[in-house]
Amino acid sequence: MKGKNKLERREKSFNMLYVLPMAVVYVVLIIYPMLEVMRTSLYERKVNGDMLFVGLENFISFFENPDSAKIVLNTAIWVFGGTFAKLFLGFLMALILYKNFFGKKMITGVMLIPYAMPAAVSCMIWRLLYNPMFGHIGQLMRDLGLTNEAVNFLGNIKTSLLAVMIVNVWAVAPFCALNLLSSLYSIPKYIYEAASIDGASSWQQFWNITFPLMIPSLRTLGILIGIWGFNSFDVIYMMTTGGPANSSAILVNTVYDYAFRFNDRGYSSAVSVICFVILSVFALLYVRSAAREDDVSYE
Repeated sequence: MKGKNKLERREKSFNMLYVLPMAVVYVVLIIYPMLEVMRTSLYERKVNGDMLFVGLENFISFFENPDSAKIVLNTAIWVFGGTFAKLFLGFLMALILYKNFFGKKMITGVMLIPYAMPAAVSCMIWRLLYNPMFGHIGQLMRDLGLTNEAVNFLGNIKTSLLAVMIVNVWAVAPFCALNLLSSLYSIPKYIYEAASIDGASSWQQFWNITFPLMIPSLRTLGILIGIWGFNSFDVIYMMTTGGPANSSAILVNTVYDYAFRFNDRGYSSAVSVICFVILSVFALLYVRSAAREDDVSYE
Protein backbone atom coordinates (compact mmCIF):
# COMPACT_ATOMS: atom_id res chain seq x y z
CA MET A 1 0.00 0.00 0.00
CA LYS A 2 2.83 2.35 0.89
CA GLY A 3 4.53 1.54 -2.40
CA LYS A 4 1.36 2.36 -4.33
CA ASN A 5 0.96 5.72 -2.58
CA LYS A 6 4.59 6.52 -3.24
CA LEU A 7 4.15 5.68 -6.92
CA GLU A 8 1.06 7.93 -7.15
CA ARG A 9 2.92 10.84 -5.56
CA ARG A 10 5.79 10.32 -7.99
CA GLU A 11 3.38 10.36 -10.94
CA LYS A 12 1.73 13.57 -9.70
CA SER A 13 5.13 15.20 -9.27
CA PHE A 14 6.12 14.12 -12.77
CA ASN A 15 2.86 15.42 -14.23
CA MET A 16 3.56 18.82 -12.68
CA LEU A 17 6.53 19.11 -15.03
CA TYR A 18 4.07 19.50 -17.92
CA VAL A 19 2.40 22.42 -16.15
CA LEU A 20 5.66 24.09 -15.12
CA PRO A 21 6.42 25.90 -18.46
CA MET A 22 2.95 27.44 -18.54
CA ALA A 23 3.19 28.37 -14.86
CA VAL A 24 6.52 30.12 -15.48
CA VAL A 25 5.10 32.04 -18.44
CA TYR A 26 2.03 33.01 -16.39
CA VAL A 27 4.13 34.27 -13.49
CA VAL A 28 6.60 36.19 -15.67
CA LEU A 29 4.13 37.76 -18.11
CA ILE A 30 1.04 38.23 -15.92
CA ILE A 31 1.58 37.92 -12.17
CA TYR A 32 4.86 39.89 -11.97
CA PRO A 33 3.72 42.82 -14.18
CA MET A 34 0.44 42.99 -12.26
CA LEU A 35 2.23 43.14 -8.91
CA GLU A 36 4.67 45.71 -10.28
CA VAL A 37 1.80 47.95 -11.42
CA MET A 38 0.23 47.70 -7.97
CA ARG A 39 3.54 48.62 -6.37
CA THR A 40 4.09 51.55 -8.74
CA SER A 41 0.63 52.91 -7.93
CA LEU A 42 1.91 53.67 -4.42
CA TYR A 43 4.85 55.74 -5.65
CA GLU A 44 5.52 59.01 -7.43
CA ARG A 45 8.44 59.35 -9.81
CA LYS A 46 10.48 62.51 -9.37
CA VAL A 47 12.16 64.43 -12.19
CA ASN A 48 15.52 62.84 -11.38
CA GLY A 49 14.00 59.36 -11.64
CA ASP A 50 13.76 58.62 -7.91
CA MET A 51 10.63 56.86 -6.65
CA LEU A 52 8.93 58.51 -3.67
CA PHE A 53 6.43 56.48 -1.64
CA VAL A 54 3.12 58.38 -1.46
CA GLY A 55 0.74 55.62 -0.34
CA LEU A 56 -2.79 56.08 -1.64
CA GLU A 57 -2.17 59.63 -2.84
CA ASN A 58 -2.45 58.66 -6.52
CA PHE A 59 -5.85 57.05 -5.93
CA ILE A 60 -7.02 60.11 -3.99
CA SER A 61 -5.82 62.35 -6.82
CA PHE A 62 -7.86 60.34 -9.31
CA PHE A 63 -11.09 60.69 -7.33
CA GLU A 64 -10.42 64.38 -6.71
CA ASN A 65 -9.63 65.06 -10.37
CA PRO A 66 -12.56 67.04 -11.87
CA ASP A 67 -12.18 65.13 -15.16
CA SER A 68 -12.51 61.71 -13.50
CA ALA A 69 -16.30 61.86 -13.18
CA LYS A 70 -16.63 62.61 -16.89
CA ILE A 71 -14.25 59.82 -17.82
CA VAL A 72 -16.03 57.28 -15.61
CA LEU A 73 -19.38 58.32 -17.10
CA ASN A 74 -17.96 57.98 -20.62
CA THR A 75 -16.67 54.53 -19.71
CA ALA A 76 -20.09 53.46 -18.43
CA ILE A 77 -21.82 54.76 -21.58
CA TRP A 78 -19.17 53.18 -23.79
CA VAL A 79 -19.37 49.77 -22.09
CA PHE A 80 -23.07 49.38 -21.29
CA GLY A 81 -24.52 51.41 -24.16
CA GLY A 82 -22.12 49.92 -26.68
CA THR A 83 -22.70 46.37 -25.45
CA PHE A 84 -26.48 46.76 -25.68
CA ALA A 85 -26.23 48.13 -29.23
CA LYS A 86 -23.88 45.32 -30.31
CA LEU A 87 -26.11 42.62 -28.85
CA PHE A 88 -29.27 44.17 -30.28
CA LEU A 89 -27.88 44.48 -33.81
CA GLY A 90 -26.13 41.13 -33.57
CA PHE A 91 -29.33 39.40 -32.44
CA LEU A 92 -31.28 41.07 -35.23
CA MET A 93 -28.75 39.95 -37.84
CA ALA A 94 -28.68 36.44 -36.38
CA LEU A 95 -32.48 36.17 -36.62
CA ILE A 96 -32.32 37.26 -40.27
CA LEU A 97 -29.53 34.82 -41.14
CA TYR A 98 -31.34 32.01 -39.33
CA LYS A 99 -33.88 31.96 -42.16
CA ASN A 100 -33.11 30.32 -45.48
CA PHE A 101 -33.17 32.71 -48.43
CA PHE A 102 -31.39 33.31 -51.71
CA GLY A 103 -27.93 34.86 -51.29
CA LYS A 104 -27.64 33.96 -47.60
CA LYS A 105 -24.00 32.83 -47.88
CA MET A 106 -22.99 35.98 -49.75
CA ILE A 107 -24.71 38.25 -47.24
CA THR A 108 -23.04 36.37 -44.37
CA GLY A 109 -19.63 36.93 -45.97
CA VAL A 110 -20.31 40.65 -46.53
CA MET A 111 -21.53 40.98 -42.95
CA LEU A 112 -18.20 39.68 -41.65
CA ILE A 113 -16.14 42.33 -43.46
CA PRO A 114 -16.36 44.96 -40.66
CA TYR A 115 -15.22 42.43 -38.05
CA ALA A 116 -12.42 41.04 -40.24
CA MET A 117 -11.17 44.49 -41.21
CA PRO A 118 -8.16 45.79 -39.22
CA ALA A 119 -9.05 48.50 -36.70
CA ALA A 120 -6.66 50.98 -38.31
CA VAL A 121 -8.35 50.58 -41.70
CA SER A 122 -11.81 50.89 -40.18
CA CYS A 123 -10.87 54.07 -38.33
CA MET A 124 -9.33 55.61 -41.44
CA ILE A 125 -12.49 54.90 -43.46
CA TRP A 126 -14.78 56.32 -40.78
CA ARG A 127 -12.61 59.40 -40.29
CA LEU A 128 -13.09 60.12 -43.99
CA LEU A 129 -16.84 59.55 -43.66
CA TYR A 130 -16.95 61.93 -40.68
CA ASN A 131 -14.88 64.63 -42.42
CA PRO A 132 -16.70 67.96 -41.82
CA MET A 133 -16.26 69.24 -45.37
CA PHE A 134 -15.93 66.22 -47.66
CA GLY A 135 -17.39 63.36 -45.60
CA HIS A 136 -20.31 61.42 -47.03
CA ILE A 137 -22.29 61.49 -43.77
CA GLY A 138 -22.23 65.26 -43.49
CA GLN A 139 -23.01 65.64 -47.19
CA LEU A 140 -25.99 63.30 -46.85
CA MET A 141 -27.32 65.36 -43.95
CA ARG A 142 -26.99 68.54 -46.02
CA ASP A 143 -28.71 66.90 -49.00
CA LEU A 144 -31.61 65.85 -46.78
CA GLY A 145 -31.92 69.38 -45.39
CA LEU A 146 -31.04 68.34 -41.85
CA THR A 147 -28.31 70.98 -41.67
CA ASN A 148 -26.80 73.73 -43.77
CA GLU A 149 -23.40 73.73 -42.11
CA ALA A 150 -20.44 71.39 -41.94
CA VAL A 151 -20.77 69.00 -38.99
CA ASN A 152 -17.59 68.14 -37.10
CA PHE A 153 -18.68 64.84 -35.53
CA LEU A 154 -15.30 63.98 -34.01
CA GLY A 155 -14.43 67.52 -32.95
CA ASN A 156 -17.66 68.30 -31.12
CA ILE A 157 -17.88 67.45 -27.43
CA LYS A 158 -21.56 66.54 -27.87
CA THR A 159 -21.07 64.02 -30.68
CA SER A 160 -17.50 62.69 -30.38
CA LEU A 161 -18.29 59.77 -28.06
CA LEU A 162 -21.36 58.73 -30.05
CA ALA A 163 -19.43 58.93 -33.32
CA VAL A 164 -16.71 56.61 -32.02
CA MET A 165 -19.28 54.25 -30.48
CA ILE A 166 -20.92 53.84 -33.90
CA VAL A 167 -17.59 52.69 -35.35
CA ASN A 168 -17.05 50.20 -32.53
CA VAL A 169 -20.60 48.82 -32.77
CA TRP A 170 -20.28 48.53 -36.56
CA ALA A 171 -17.11 46.46 -36.17
CA VAL A 172 -18.18 44.11 -33.35
CA ALA A 173 -21.88 43.48 -34.11
CA PRO A 174 -21.07 40.84 -36.80
CA PHE A 175 -19.12 38.84 -34.22
CA CYS A 176 -22.15 38.90 -31.93
CA ALA A 177 -24.34 37.81 -34.83
CA LEU A 178 -22.21 34.74 -35.53
CA ASN A 179 -22.17 33.68 -31.88
CA LEU A 180 -25.90 34.15 -31.47
CA LEU A 181 -26.58 32.40 -34.77
CA SER A 182 -24.80 29.29 -33.51
CA SER A 183 -26.95 29.42 -30.36
CA LEU A 184 -30.10 29.68 -32.48
CA TYR A 185 -29.09 26.58 -34.43
CA SER A 186 -28.66 24.69 -31.16
CA ILE A 187 -32.35 25.08 -30.25
CA PRO A 188 -34.13 21.81 -31.19
CA LYS A 189 -36.59 22.07 -34.08
CA TYR A 190 -39.20 19.93 -32.35
CA ILE A 191 -39.90 22.73 -29.86
CA TYR A 192 -41.04 25.02 -32.67
CA GLU A 193 -42.95 22.17 -34.33
CA ALA A 194 -44.85 21.49 -31.13
CA ALA A 195 -45.61 25.20 -30.72
CA SER A 196 -46.89 25.40 -34.32
CA ILE A 197 -49.20 22.45 -33.71
CA ASP A 198 -50.57 24.26 -30.66
CA GLY A 199 -51.31 27.27 -32.86
CA ALA A 200 -48.54 29.62 -31.66
CA SER A 201 -47.79 32.49 -34.02
CA SER A 202 -44.26 33.46 -35.11
CA TRP A 203 -44.18 36.28 -32.57
CA GLN A 204 -45.38 33.99 -29.78
CA GLN A 205 -42.73 31.42 -30.69
CA PHE A 206 -40.05 34.08 -30.57
CA TRP A 207 -41.19 35.63 -27.29
CA ASN A 208 -41.91 32.38 -25.46
CA ILE A 209 -39.32 30.03 -26.95
CA THR A 210 -36.46 31.74 -28.81
CA PHE A 211 -35.84 34.69 -26.54
CA PRO A 212 -35.99 32.80 -23.19
CA LEU A 213 -33.67 30.08 -24.50
CA MET A 214 -31.27 32.71 -25.87
CA ILE A 215 -30.98 34.64 -22.59
CA PRO A 216 -28.02 32.56 -21.26
CA SER A 217 -26.10 33.09 -24.51
CA LEU A 218 -26.97 36.79 -24.57
CA ARG A 219 -25.86 37.18 -20.95
CA THR A 220 -22.53 35.42 -21.41
CA LEU A 221 -21.77 37.14 -24.71
CA GLY A 222 -22.80 40.50 -23.26
CA ILE A 223 -20.32 40.19 -20.38
CA LEU A 224 -17.55 39.19 -22.79
CA ILE A 225 -18.31 42.07 -25.15
CA GLY A 226 -18.43 44.43 -22.16
CA ILE A 227 -14.93 43.32 -21.12
CA TRP A 228 -13.67 43.86 -24.65
CA GLY A 229 -15.37 47.24 -24.79
CA PHE A 230 -13.80 48.30 -21.50
CA ASN A 231 -10.37 47.60 -23.02
CA SER A 232 -11.12 49.19 -26.42
CA PHE A 233 -8.25 51.62 -26.53
CA ASP A 234 -7.33 51.46 -30.22
CA VAL A 235 -10.55 52.78 -31.77
CA ILE A 236 -10.85 55.80 -29.49
CA TYR A 237 -7.17 56.66 -29.75
CA MET A 238 -7.11 56.49 -33.55
CA MET A 239 -10.38 58.41 -33.94
CA THR A 240 -10.19 61.20 -31.34
CA THR A 241 -7.34 60.39 -28.87
CA GLY A 242 -10.01 60.90 -26.19
CA GLY A 243 -10.83 64.48 -27.11
CA PRO A 244 -11.98 67.08 -27.42
CA ALA A 245 -11.76 67.99 -23.72
CA ASN A 246 -11.99 64.33 -22.64
CA SER A 247 -15.46 64.10 -24.19
CA SER A 248 -14.66 60.67 -25.67
CA ALA A 249 -12.02 59.50 -23.18
CA ILE A 250 -12.49 56.34 -21.12
CA LEU A 251 -10.39 54.85 -18.32
CA VAL A 252 -7.95 52.96 -20.52
CA ASN A 253 -7.19 56.17 -22.43
CA THR A 254 -6.36 57.83 -19.12
CA VAL A 255 -3.93 55.02 -18.33
CA TYR A 256 -2.10 55.59 -21.63
CA ASP A 257 -2.12 59.39 -21.46
CA TYR A 258 -0.66 59.63 -17.96
CA ALA A 259 1.88 56.88 -18.59
CA PHE A 260 3.27 57.97 -21.97
CA ARG A 261 2.14 61.57 -22.57
CA PHE A 262 2.37 63.08 -19.09
CA ASN A 263 5.00 60.64 -17.76
CA ASP A 264 3.10 60.13 -14.49
CA ARG A 265 3.54 56.39 -14.02
CA GLY A 266 2.24 56.38 -10.46
CA TYR A 267 -1.10 57.98 -11.37
CA SER A 268 -1.38 55.78 -14.45
CA SER A 269 -0.73 52.67 -12.37
CA ALA A 270 -3.40 53.73 -9.86
CA VAL A 271 -5.97 54.03 -12.66
CA SER A 272 -4.79 50.63 -13.93
CA VAL A 273 -5.46 49.10 -10.53
CA ILE A 274 -8.97 50.60 -10.54
CA CYS A 275 -9.53 49.10 -14.00
CA PHE A 276 -8.22 45.77 -12.74
CA VAL A 277 -10.74 45.72 -9.89
CA ILE A 278 -13.62 46.53 -12.22
CA LEU A 279 -12.55 43.96 -14.80
CA SER A 280 -12.12 41.32 -12.08
CA VAL A 281 -15.81 41.71 -11.25
CA PHE A 282 -16.71 41.34 -14.94
CA ALA A 283 -14.44 38.29 -15.23
CA LEU A 284 -16.10 36.58 -12.27
CA LEU A 285 -19.53 37.31 -13.73
CA TYR A 286 -18.42 35.90 -17.07
CA VAL A 287 -17.09 32.66 -15.55
CA ARG A 288 -20.28 32.23 -13.53
CA SER A 289 -22.49 32.98 -16.53
CA ALA A 290 -20.54 30.60 -18.77
CA ALA A 291 -20.89 27.84 -16.18
CA ARG A 292 -24.64 28.44 -15.94
CA GLU A 293 -24.92 28.40 -19.74
CA ASP A 294 -23.26 24.97 -19.85
CA ASP A 295 -25.92 23.68 -17.47
CA VAL A 296 -28.79 24.76 -19.72
CA SER A 297 -30.73 21.83 -21.15
CA TYR A 298 -33.45 21.82 -23.77
CA GLU A 299 -34.83 18.47 -22.69
